[in-house]
Amino acid sequence: MKSIDPSGIHIVSFDVPYPFDYGGVIDVYHRCKALKEIGVRVILHCYEYGRGKQPNLLEVADEVYYYAREKNPFLLLSPIPFIVRSRASGLLLKNLAKNQYPILFEGIHTCYFLGNNVLKKRWVGVRAHNVEHDYYNELAKIEPNWKKRLFFKLEAFKLAQFERQFKFADELLSVTPKDNDYFQKKYQKGVYIPVFNPLNWGEVERGTGDYVLFHGNLSVMENENAVRYILTEIWDKKWSFKLIIAGKEPSKSFVSWLAEQGTFVSCIANPSNEKLNQLIREAKINLLPTFQNTGIKHKLLNALANGGYCLANTTMVEGTGLEDFCHIANTPEEWRKNILELIQTPNNQSVFDERTARLHAIFDLKTNAKLIMQLASKHLTQD
Repeated sequence: MKSIDPSGIHIVSFDVPYPFDYGGVIDVYHRCKALKEIGVRVILHCYEYGRGKQPNLLEVADEVYYYAREKNPFLLLSPIPFIVRSRASGLLLKNLAKNQYPILFEGIHTCYFLGNNVLKKRWVGVRAHNVEHDYYNELAKIEPNWKKRLFFKLEAFKLAQFERQFKFADELLSVTPKDNDYFQKKYQKGVYIPVFNPLNWGEVERGTGDYVLFHGNLSVMENENAVRYILTEIWDKKWSFKLIIAGKEPSKSFVSWLAEQGTFVSCIANPSNEKLNQLIREAKINLLPTFQNTGIKHKLLNALANGGYCLANTTMVEGTGLEDFCHIANTPEEWRKNILELIQTPNNQSVFDERTARLHAIFDLKTNAKLIMQLASKHLTQD
């Protein structure tokens, strides 16, 4: 049995989770918020490397501590993955030892002290945001810069080795059923706990626009490649309806390339959250192609919860438990056929509302926060 104080929890975040503007930190921020809302004392530990200290985090955590990442290039020579070794603050270990609260390490990134003797009597969980070595191997496949590609390949190898430390975790909290199957088979532990995303549950009318939307972080090569695939392999320039590409930080060269494609496509760079939600909500179709089957994409969740018709490929939804909520296309011909059918299909708001209700049951934040504390309490000492 473990010595645990179930009235609080330590959350060790790989990054400062505010603003919550990309997948991993969306999950961390709203997990903290939900835990606090059910009465848990949340002590948040953040590795800070550019986002700065954020006073807003005190709205979702009772205490917030910040630690610097060590960026010494010699750490690249370590057998421990750089994303882990650079987050090895001794001060973190001291702060974790101040009480008997359970500990949740966010991502393999923060697991340097997993298995440390100082924590051996504590409940320690790991929120596995991906099978991380698979994710880094996928990054290597699409990275054009050979130095970065080499880094991703080496990091993937080290991550696969370091992942063995998961045997010291009391529980592994997976973001998809597929990832959970992997951890169950390899470590005989794991619980699927859906990502914490409020999804802006709305009951307004959807799909009222006459355009098709692709949205995502356009500074990420995966998303840029997806847009290029849409425009070069799928889109028929003779179609009368528009294509909108929306997302943050597209490169100048990518924006220029989009401008050369024709007037049927427009790029909305760095939209506000309100503008992006409007674009998702009003799009006749949300296009959701990806070539990287790792973890879960928050843009898929946002489109399903807030948008109208969603058209994805198998790679986007496979293993997520959300396959039934999307129309599926994999070949260019299938994409074109589905786009033409859906653009002419009347909106069925009752179908959209039913989908939202089913999603709400899966992604209920307080229910899933309670589940985390129940997992920790199973190890509660009786003395």
